[in-house]
Amino acid sequence: MPFGKTYRRQHEGDYVCSDAEVRRMLRDADSVPADAHVIKGFTLKNLDLNSLAQYRRLFSARGEHPWLTLENSELLAKLGGWRKDEDTGLEGITLAGLLMFGRYECITDVVATPNYFVDYREKLDPSVRWSHRLFPDGRWEANLFQFYHRILPQLTADLPVPFRLEGLQRIDETPAHKAVREAVVNALIHSDYFAPGGVVIQRYRNKLTLENPGTLLVSPEQLRRGGVSECRNKSLQQMFMMIGGGEKAGSGFDTIQSGWASQHWRAPGLLLFNQPVGSS
Repeated sequence: MPFGKTYRRQHEGDYVCSDAEVRRMLRDADSVPADAHVIKGFTLKNLDLNSLAQYRRLFSARGEHPWLTLENSELLAKLGGWRKDEDTGLEGITLAGLLMFGRYECITDVVATPNYFVDYREKLDPSVRWSHRLFPDGRWEANLFQFYHRILPQLTADLPVPFRLEGLQRIDETPAHKAVREAVVNALIHSDYFAPGGVVIQRYRNKLTLENPGTLLVSPEQLRRGGVSECRNKSLQQMFMMIGGGEKAGSGFDTIQSGWASQHWRAPGLLLFNQPVGSS
């Protein structure tokens, strides 16, 4: 076994990888993406069908699509949320389907992702600890769809929206809106949901920070250049893409940078292993 015998080069030299890092490397090297694995014994009853219905409505708002006429299990199969493993014969909900639409107690089941945690914090008033916070407190179904659906309006509420028409249609979205959405989606689809730590998004009066467990699957240099899409959770990426969140062109970081620049904000930075990459 590679535990205790795997080394990673970082800046000043090589260091021994922890067992958790080795497990992450093995997951990332698997030919089947982490979120495409079928969870044994999990079916539609483990999902929050209200979340799936809301997703359908967002999907349909983007125009007619043949998938919208499908039954739930068929739609999930198209999205990557339901799959049959040809090697084992196992069929059912994938990890992506559970993370996106699942009931919280099912998502955090010991056979699924017990380390799963999502946390949104607003620190807009220095006199109080949180101006607003959203985390799995039993008051809402804390799957990824609900988390995304609830925090995105909070994050974009104060962005200026100039009046603009395309034909007879008013356009209420700016490059900054697209950049914030791209940043949130990227934090969710690139996260390692088996690792401790969870997704933490914090909004301050003058900055936005997004943290997730997991390492980049491309080099920081390639991330800046763009053009290569290497996603840890490909089915989650597909699910968000179908409702207007993210794309597969490898241009996400460019979208974030140009959106920030459109508002004359300080360029976004990236922190890996506590080592800064780019601006901050």
